[in-house]
Amino acid sequence: MSVSIYDDKNVVPNEKMLVHDLTDTKDYYDGICNFINTEYGDLKPEWKFYNKKSGWILKLFCKKRNVLFVIPLHGYFKVAFTFGQKATEVVLNSDVPEKIKNDLQFAKKYAEGRTFQIDVKNNNDLENILKLISIKLSA
Repeated sequence: MSVSIYDDKNVVPNEKMLVHDLTDTKDYYDGICNFINTEYGDLKPEWKFYNKKSGWILKLFCKKRNVLFVIPLHGYFKVAFTFGQKATEVVLNSDVPEKIKNDLQFAKKYAEGRTFQIDVKNNNDLENILKLISIKLSA
């Protein structure tokens, strides 16, 4: 079973598939894209098929910088962030919910930083994602 619902290497996901599969949460995905484009410009989404286990994952770039990964699921999606030490400290001292701070603080540390995921199912989730994008692109 893949992480993404899109696990057929031969079928590159598209907008129509996202509308159908993300249902109401597609608006939150659109909100993320609009926020990045409006506030920072040069948004570039790119689908990547890593392997059968992870399936197709959508990488969102801003000016060639990886902002986050979108992992499509049935009726919602997850985003995955990687934060370096500086951005991690900003998040830990911010007003994002404690669960996010804990997930980040205890995430496995890699050379590029700590990677953690957040479910996106409602407007509160979207607001937190937008705060994290601002921190990531400002740090």
